[in-house]
Amino acid sequence: MTTMQKQQLVVSVEEAIRHLCEGMSPDRTEKLPLEECVGRVLAEDFFTPFPMPPFRRAAMDGYAVRSHTIIGAGPGSEVMLRVIAEIKAGSSRERVENCTGHRPIDDSDAVRIFTGAPVPHRYDTVIMQEVVTPINGEDGKPLWIAIDRPHPSGKHIAEAGEDLAPGKLVLSKGTTIGAKEMAVLASYGQAEAIVYAKPRVAVLPVGDELMEPGFPLSANRIYDANGLVVYAFLKQLGVEVIRRKPVPDHPAILTKEIELAAELSDVVITTGGISVGDHDYVEMAAANAGFEPLFTKVLMRPGTPTSAFKKGDCLLLGLSGNPSACYSGLELLVKPTVQWLKGMKNYRNQWLKGKLEDSVGKPCPYPRYIRSIASMELGVWRISPLPNDKSGNIAAFAEANAIAVIPAGGRGAAKGEMISFLLLTHMANGGLTL
Repeated sequence: MTTMQKQQLVVSVEEAIRHLCEGMSPDRTEKLPLEECVGRVLAEDFFTPFPMPPFRRAAMDGYAVRSHTIIGAGPGSEVMLRVIAEIKAGSSRERVENCTGHRPIDDSDAVRIFTGAPVPHRYDTVIMQEVVTPINGEDGKPLWIAIDRPHPSGKHIAEAGEDLAPGKLVLSKGTTIGAKEMAVLASYGQAEAIVYAKPRVAVLPVGDELMEPGFPLSANRIYDANGLVVYAFLKQLGVEVIRRKPVPDHPAILTKEIELAAELSDVVITTGGISVGDHDYVEMAAANAGFEPLFTKVLMRPGTPTSAFKKGDCLLLGLSGNPSACYSGLELLVKPTVQWLKGMKNYRNQWLKGKLEDSVGKPCPYPRYIRSIASMELGVWRISPLPNDKSGNIAAFAEANAIAVIPAGGRGAAKGEMISFLLLTHMANGGLTL
């Protein structure tokens, strides 16, 4: 439960996510050409408009026959069937009807047929071409086939509606469209899809010490890495990002920048200026811009000062300027919030379990989120904390592929313990080789 401590609104990570998502929901939709929908989220359920397959079709290259005519076939007593027609994929109904004609049902004939071609209803099985002996005419096409074994009815035939019946829910609202979902929509002739509009997120780096990359570094200054980290992270999540230049530690200037960013976006993310120092003005500027606090402290380390505010339909999330804390805030809080605003039904982080490879002895009153290397061995995830995971160490980003959770308390965690961990966004999206 949210508590008040020294005028602070203190929450756990899970409570913070709930606060960020409460009262916010994706409400803008757009209809897009199907090829532009990759990575977008469906804004409505999709029901099958017709059966799949839509007609009775061959599942193999071979010959369509009537199973009862070859029931006595065997080695040395082959059944001979005359090939009366050829049907390929895409053949019209008229061609199928014309090529088979209206012959008596006891005629011992067959039809040369190819994968995906419509199977005339008079035939009830398809024999693979590899198991028949063709007798070809002068044009090289089979006139007769010899069959040395019986075949059951229904073999290698996909009946209409065998895969999916009409009116079946196959893709639900909130599903992210990937290759598999694209296959379903395209198979049903959908040229467009109604998807949720991308959330718009503005990024405001805060701090007198920050400089834009590309300029000579002045004394006692640093380049704005966090702003670009947040920008790249959000781009990976598939949202519209507005990246602003670093904002100085000045309440009036910061207030105006927050007001402008709020007019342009659904979410404003600041980095830096959120702690309790004399020159940390994000909370003050948020209040001056009309934002109400949702929480001003999260029970996590690093990133305890992380704060959030709301004004109408706009969220403001203040992340620490510390690189490790900033990135933890992105994975733990920004990611599920943005995925919620994208309309994703599975918006929460997917936590895994792994065995700790090294002890973590440092106690902490809050859960610790430490950068780690996760690897799979014999079906078990192994979690190795980075040995030099200092909170301001930017180089650690290049090595880590996971964030592991060390429970709050006075003892840390021992080697061999099973702990929870989260694959980092760039790894979970396909960068990790198992």
